[in-house]
Amino acid sequence: MAPWPDCAVSGCAERSFAPYPGCLGHLTPDELADLMAGLRPGADLDLRGVTVPERVLTTLLEAVTGPDGHPHLGRSRFEGAVLPPCASLSRACFEGDCSFDGARFAGAVSFFAARFLGNVSFRGVRFGGNASFHGARFRRHAAFDEAVFAGDALFGETAWGADASFTRAVFAGAAAFDRARFGRDAVLQATRFGGDVSFRRVQVTRHARFERARFRRDLWLGPMAAGGRLVLTHATAHGGLRVDAAARHLAANRTVVRGPADFRLRHAELDLEDSVFGADVTVRSLSRPFQHLTEPGTAPGTARVLSLSGTSAPRLELAGMDLSRCRFSGLVHPGGLRLTGHCSFATVPRRPRRRPRWRARTPTPSRPGRRVRGRTVLAEELAGSRQGLQTLYEQLAAAAADRELARDFRYRAREIRRRDDPRARNRWLLHLSWLTCGHGLRTGRMLACLAVLMVLVAAGATWARHGQHTSAPVRLRPYQPAPADATYAPRP
Repeated sequence: MAPWPDCAVSGCAERSFAPYPGCLGHLTPDELADLMAGLRPGADLDLRGVTVPERVLTTLLEAVTGPDGHPHLGRSRFEGAVLPPCASLSRACFEGDCSFDGARFAGAVSFFAARFLGNVSFRGVRFGGNASFHGARFRRHAAFDEAVFAGDALFGETAWGADASFTRAVFAGAAAFDRARFGRDAVLQATRFGGDVSFRRVQVTRHARFERARFRRDLWLGPMAAGGRLVLTHATAHGGLRVDAAARHLAANRTVVRGPADFRLRHAELDLEDSVFGADVTVRSLSRPFQHLTEPGTAPGTARVLSLSGTSAPRLELAGMDLSRCRFSGLVHPGGLRLTGHCSFATVPRRPRRRPRWRARTPTPSRPGRRVRGRTVLAEELAGSRQGLQTLYEQLAAAAADRELARDFRYRAREIRRRDDPRARNRWLLHLSWLTCGHGLRTGRMLACLAVLMVLVAAGATWARHGQHTSAPVRLRPYQPAPADATYAPRP
């Protein structure tokens, strides 16, 4: 059967609805009423390649409306369909698998509080206006790969029971995922965002992936909790970046941010290797948990930085971070580094001590905020690398706000110079400085050497004063007895 002359959709004859020829848009009102009378709540629909007018969509949804007052659809196929502007599928229940691949919404569409009980696919869909999925529920896998949102996209309070994929999707307007819940992974790889982006109070059970994503404006991720990894590798933000997250691992390596960046982390291990920032960067560890979010239970307590190698930022502030495993070698602007708060580093014992047999072998927990006794060292030194460590220690000493930490860094810098200086004279002078006063940084050794020096000076002065003047020997007269007639006058 040939398609209708005024039908703009190819394959109109193939999409005919028996016993009536042609597509839904060409049925008379009586034919449409007879066709809809045969539909029941939960019926399967096949509208592939069909241009659905607004009146037909309204009539169709009324035909499948259940006792609860909401539309119930079974296995639904809308591949290549053209849906009318202001299409409303609010509170609709898709009881079977649903596919909108290649469909086009001419205007705004609303899936407010819709329920998708099966797998759903919106691959390659074109949303001509605003698209609202606020409060929608996806029980199984949902795919929005390569979808285009010409207007604003609202996914606030949306819940996914499994993976949600937005790979290579395009958001021309604002995108809001506030208070969304992802049952497994949230995949937004190579996704492009042209407007404002908001992911506040988002819960991800496993991984949140933003690899190669592009953000034309500011990006605000968080507060967000991810049970696995939060990945921003190769992401680009033309505005600012703010990440408030609790995750096991935050990969921000090779990330490019044109504006300022602020990382506020809990439990996360941060990797900033080869990242480029156009403005100031702040990385801090948060002590208070995020409200209404479930944080990873087995993650370390304090946020940790793993690598700053190749990181470029005019000013980089690390506040209260665990830097025991951080690699600083290759930092592009070390003069802009600032260490504030209580930043902890790896330590090795100053002197190896044998533990008495009667003492328990369990380590004593350190108090919060109390520095562990020992020599502060960097991860590069523990790994056996000594190239450029002296300069690195000196730069960290200038960056540290804690005086005790800065003193330890200066001490390590001089120790490395004492061992690796090519000139023998300098090595001997540094050996003497270490032996006498600990390079001027060990108060106890300095006082002990000063006391010994004062004793030696006092002894030398005493010897110089009395040692050169020897007294004449005393000669005793021989004993002579007194004469017998001698008389003794009494003493007055």
